[in-house]
Amino acid sequence: MPQEFPHDANGTTELHRSLARDILLRLQAESVKPGEKLSRLLLSRELGVSRTPVNGAIALLANLGVVRTEGRAVRLVDPGLDAARLGAPGPSPAEEVADLMIRLARDRRIGTLPDEVSERDLLQRYSVRTAILQQALRQLLELGAVGRNRGHGWRFQSGYNSAEERRASHQFRLIVEPAALREAGFRLDQAWVSQMEAQHREVGACRWEEFDAIGFFELNAAFHQGLADASGNRFLGQAVQQQNRLRRFSGYGWSRGAAQVRQSVSAHLDILQALKRGDREAAAAAMTAHIQQAATLIDQPLVLGP
Repeated sequence: MPQEFPHDANGTTELHRSLARDILLRLQAESVKPGEKLSRLLLSRELGVSRTPVNGAIALLANLGVVRTEGRAVRLVDPGLDAARLGAPGPSPAEEVADLMIRLARDRRIGTLPDEVSERDLLQRYSVRTAILQQALRQLLELGAVGRNRGHGWRFQSGYNSAEERRASHQFRLIVEPAALREAGFRLDQAWVSQMEAQHREVGACRWEEFDAIGFFELNAAFHQGLADASGNRFLGQAVQQQNRLRRFSGYGWSRGAAQVRQSVSAHLDILQALKRGDREAAAAAMTAHIQQAATLIDQPLVLGP
């Protein structure tokens, strides 16, 4: 897999720069005095990473005159360096977690990430902090996308990994979701419609970024769930809820480019417009076409970039 943290000519990665910035800001906030010794082990624990990337950050700080290495020991020399020299602040922890979940989901979709993994393997593969990996795994555990092995490590759950499973899911949805719109007890909350329209138009107008995949899936899931719930038939609502749960982790790795995002947004808005006109048959037909079009993407490669 390609390295996610680009190296400069000296072999310094963005992870090294980010950790060096964090270390420097900690030293300044705690008013650590020149001459005091620093513990590599303590820094790795505080930052939630192994000592290998901390060593890279220490080497960078040494090159900038902030610290001096004395064998295995590290001594603070000048904590007054402007942190801006280490570049702009990196992503927030929440953004790092979201980015990792997207990368995990994509690697599962293309089959390069095995069913069983250890945290050590994942740390080495994705070059992330331990705390970020553990938070991502906790969220995936809550989603039902992963489970803990009885011994050690983690297992990704089956159910929506293969192209055959995704085709079967689309066939099931073709039966259930148009039928929900035709239910005699169908009632639509107009406040929900207005909210969905506003959110879809906002997504359609924004420049697509890869980290938007999670938010886009959740909006998509809320749209389909809301229409199923409006049917008044709780069994139809439960069926769509189950499909959303099965599709969620795989959906986080979805990327078909901005054009497909706009197409999906347009299809959703067309369905809502038909429902606002009271033409539920047209809405059901539009839903069928929408799911059929989505099914054609199953065998197409992911499209990375805007």
